[in-house]
Amino acid sequence: MILYFIRRSLVLVLVLCSTYASSYSVEIDTELAAKLQTHVKYLTSDELEGRSSGSQGNHKAAEYIASFFKQNNILPLGSSYFQEFTVPTSIKLGEGNKFGFEITIQQVGVPIDQAKPVKVNWKAGNEYTPLSFSENGTASGKLIFAGYGISSPDSKYDDYEGVDVKGNVVIVLRGSPDGNDNHGKFGSYISLRSKILTAREKGASGIIFVSEAGDGADSLMELTLGTSDKNSGLIALHAKRSSIAKLFPRDNPLATIDAQIIKTKKPNSFEIPNLKLNINVQLIRVESPTSNVIGVVRGTNPALANEYIVAGAHFDHLGWGDEGTLYSGKERKIHYGADDNASGTAGIMELAAMIARNPMERPVAFMLFSGEERGLLGSAYYVKNPIIPLENTICMLNMDMIGRLKDSKLNVQGVGTSSHWQNLIDSLGKVYSFAISSSADGFGPSDHSSFYSKERPVIFIFTGLHSDYHRPTDTWDKINYEGEAMVVHFAESTLRTISHTTEVPDFIKVKSTTQTTGGFKVSIGIIPDYSDNPKGLKITGVREGGPAEKAGLQADDIITQFGTTTIKNIYDYTAVLGQAKAGEKLKVVVLRGPREDKEVTFEVIPEGRK
Repeated sequence: MILYFIRRSLVLVLVLCSTYASSYSVEIDTELAAKLQTHVKYLTSDELEGRSSGSQGNHKAAEYIASFFKQNNILPLGSSYFQEFTVPTSIKLGEGNKFGFEITIQQVGVPIDQAKPVKVNWKAGNEYTPLSFSENGTASGKLIFAGYGISSPDSKYDDYEGVDVKGNVVIVLRGSPDGNDNHGKFGSYISLRSKILTAREKGASGIIFVSEAGDGADSLMELTLGTSDKNSGLIALHAKRSSIAKLFPRDNPLATIDAQIIKTKKPNSFEIPNLKLNINVQLIRVESPTSNVIGVVRGTNPALANEYIVAGAHFDHLGWGDEGTLYSGKERKIHYGADDNASGTAGIMELAAMIARNPMERPVAFMLFSGEERGLLGSAYYVKNPIIPLENTICMLNMDMIGRLKDSKLNVQGVGTSSHWQNLIDSLGKVYSFAISSSADGFGPSDHSSFYSKERPVIFIFTGLHSDYHRPTDTWDKINYEGEAMVVHFAESTLRTISHTTEVPDFIKVKSTTQTTGGFKVSIGIIPDYSDNPKGLKITGVREGGPAEKAGLQADDIITQFGTTTIKNIYDYTAVLGQAKAGEKLKVVVLRGPREDKEVTFEVIPEGRK
């Protein structure tokens, strides 16, 4: 199949109200394709090591983009091309980590109350390790074996029944009595986060995870930082099975109890006798600087100087794939991220150069975001700290994964966020001979969501997922560069049409749709903020017509309680959501107001997903 690009003709560009018409000439743009390839090859080189936010490779990518902007007369929007912020990049043990206990061992002929307790200290990294989402602080008291740490009323199974864990530390087995079947009756209770939430709600002061019996039972989990490392509200450790087994009574060993629970599917929880525990966890989370890279091409019409169009893409990726990878191999490998999103980065760079050579009536700010793979952190930081007032940003066009055009199929999202978009996209799609599939929603898994949450119309362009997504095999040689050149020109035509339109694009909040995503059976229609908040889970936005909006929840509310559960982070929220039922009311408590201190209570009725 021959791929074409369509060059904007200078003969005629007519824009009348909601009718879009343009005249174009057609030819293969091999020059642009070659430029895109040059950018993608550098961004995916071994030198940049996958461009993980905060890494040296990420900094080199930012410098490369800024240098290109400077060479092509794309000015910094402020005093610098770089909008700096920090991201957590690593975690390490601090001073003072301690796992000490006193155990009194029953001796023949000696009453237990007369036996002398033995003091034992374990060393972090030897018998146990703190988990990266543990709170810093202390946990002490009795040690309670709580089986698999599951409390499931629907399954009539409760490991916490008959034991008092309040103020004490629990030992919890990983997995479930049914193994690790995420689709089984215990599927929503298997994750460590779910077990932590249950222990916290039962009043435990700490939790010690133990692996199932097997060859890897004594392999400690690594203390590594990932995107899921929001504090859990609990002291959390992982201990070697052989070490924990020594604490169990000789007449009631761990191996026997574990096998019995699996066989009978009945809990067997109890207090470990004659033992007092004292744990201290001190973890240091290391923050590293990263930057959004922002340039601007000023417009030609002074009357429109404060009506900015934003065109953006994220330039970070997964580095060595320590978090977010779909790669299952044992050997660590660079995740090159050619399509995700060196393709979009190269596209924005060349789009900026094209418009710098031939400026439009309105100014265009070109934004390359870092931190996207960690939860849209860069774009979220920008909209909270905008260089251009958000009211002066008339729309945002985002390009993420635009390098795998196949059969001329192009996906465009956000077309419902302005009444101008559908006609515009349909018209240009015909001119470019794209088979366009579109969706109305302005929320999605990329940086345009941050702008949509601030009520800016958005357009999101991408060419689809593929089997190399978030794997080391997403390499530069698999990009369709002529196809990407075509997409870039499509984006240029979109921006020029918007720029030449007298009327500023209106904003429409798209009505909620509940599609099956994330494995949840129900939805309340919120868009969570993935950045840390010490008060709870902050809401970026609520979907039009969704349960949350109907109940009265708003963007910037902070959820502190969902149902009967205290919410400290997104994982607490998703754990409760995974167990919620459509049509059953849930109490939701939020903090609201400029000081985030006004407590408001709502009743939300979750909707079933289609």
